[in-house]
This record gives sequence, structure tokens and C-alpha cells, in this order.
Amino acid sequence: MSSVKVVSPEIAGASLHVSLPWYTHLYTIPFLSLYPVLAYAYYVKYDDWLQSEEWTFLACVSLGLGHALSFLFTKWNTGAKAWITTRKVSILR
Repeated sequence: MSSVKVVSPEIAGASLHVSLPWYTHLYTIPFLSLYPVLAYAYYVKYDDWLQSEEWTFLACVSLGLGHALSFLFTKWNTGAKAWITTRKVSILR
């Protein structure tokens, strides 16, 4: 087998990745636990934790925007997409 010299640093730094299931993505797991916490805070602990419509609105918007931005960040940056939705592999199978 002959060896080929790689001149480009981008090609030399390439790596192999395998896709993870959607439910293990970094933008899925934290929010699967935060939405029920917000529902619990709204329906059960409203007077203790939220106490007003303003804090409820702020909590809902913060959670929704955080979730949307964490997903959209993977569409804007390929390095972030690789880090969040894949894992490295060392050999081809």
C-alpha cells in the first residue's frame, strides 16, 4: 500500500463520526427534564416558585428560546453539530 502526503491541514484534521440516536442529543435530554419541571412549577408550586404571570412568562420564554437556540446552533455550526449529535470512531465497520 502506498502512502499519500496530505498537504491540507483541514483534511489532515478530519475524523470519523457515527450518529447518535435523536434522544441522546445534547439538545434533547436536558429539555426532556426541564419541561416537566416547568409544568410542575406552574400547576403545583405556582404560589411558591413562580408567584406571578411575569415570572411564568419569563420561565416559558427562557425555556423555549434555550431549547430552540440549542437546536439551531447545530444548524449554524458544523463543529457544534458533530460534538452534540455524533461520537468519534476509530475504525470503519
